[in-house]
Parts: sequence; structure tokens; C-alpha cells
Amino acid sequence: MHGSIRDQLEKLLADGVSDADRTGVAAAHLTKCPECFVQVNEMRTAAQHLRVLRAPEEMEVSAGFYAKVLEKIEQRTRVSAWAAFLYSPFSKRLAYASLSAALILAAYLFTAESIDGHFSGKPTSTVQSAPPSSRVFGSQSEQRDAVLVNFASYQESSQ
Repeated sequence: MHGSIRDQLEKLLADGVSDADRTGVAAAHLTKCPECFVQVNEMRTAAQHLRVLRAPEEMEVSAGFYAKVLEKIEQRTRVSAWAAFLYSPFSKRLAYASLSAALILAAYLFTAESIDGHFSGKPTSTVQSAPPSSRVFGSQSEQRDAVLVNFASYQESSQ
């Protein structure tokens, strides 16, 4: 749609405006441009359809209407079980107690692991007890037992 039509669109589509008022640049453009003419006619048709849906007269709201609406809204709102928990003083106390318990547990674990030496910063190394050329023979369970015996003997000798 061209600018001359767009600028005067309300005047062109207004109900009750005479054809003499519609004359001008926009009306002249509509006679020359079939594309704009079709679009304006479609808009007029849509406006007429919408006017049919308009209420015939202004509706009067009965007394107490808004009070009834608010009452129904209050009846339909349900209080959640979670709302009673979340907005109570008990919930704040429970949150603080949980946070305190988590901090105490973290401090305990940190000190316990520090005592064991896990946070010492020393690199862990493995020791090979057999020369690299020796091969392990036997079934899988025998090999597993041999590895466990090597670990046990290494721990006993290092202490």
C-alpha cells in the first residue's frame, strides 16, 4: 500500500464520511492503482464485519457484579501446601539449620581428609615390585590375587 493511502486510511474507511470528503489525493490514487483499491475494499469489508459484532447499546453492569467476581476468584484460589511451608518463619529456620549442618559436615570432611593426607599436595607414585621383563601368568583370578598381595605388602613395608 502506498504512502498517500496509508496517511488517509482512517478517513477513507470511516463510516458515515461522504464521498465528497473522500476526494483528494488518496481518492485520485485509488482510481489509478488497482492494488491499493483492492486492499482498501478488503479493509472496508472487514470493518463492516467487525461493526456487526459490536454490542447494540452500552451494557450496564449490575450492582455487586465486581464483588461477585472477586468472591469467585477468592474461592477458586487454592492455598498450596508448599506456600504454607515457604512463607512461614519455620522455613527460614529450617533453611538456616540446613546450611549450618552442611557447613559443619564440609568442615569435618575437609579436616578428616587432611588428616589422612589426601590434601597434602604430595604427588602419588606407584612402585613396581617386579622387573619389567617378568610376565604375569595364570588365570584372571590368580592375577588379581597377585596384585592384591603386592599392594598389601607395599603398604606394610612403607609404614
